[in-house]
Amino acid sequence: MAWCLILALAPGCQGSAAQIYIPLGYGLTGLCIALLMSPTPLAAVVGFIAGVLLGAAVYNNSLKHQISARPGNGPPSGGQ
Repeated sequence: MAWCLILALAPGCQGSAAQIYIPLGYGLTGLCIALLMSPTPLAAVVGFIAGVLLGAAVYNNSLKHQISARPGNGPPSGGQ
């Protein structure tokens, strides 16, 4: 039931592929590193979650940079 609801509502979401793939890529990298260090299920979960959070922060930071780099969003000029 939950999957049907997610699939039904997904087309209405305004998102991009980068919004999903960047955190997912970091999450999988964190999972692999955690499993190399300590091959336990708990390490896998912690590594994946830490990677996803780091990836979301990286995506959010790059999004803020793109928004602030748009023309017209700069600091006001002195105009004297």
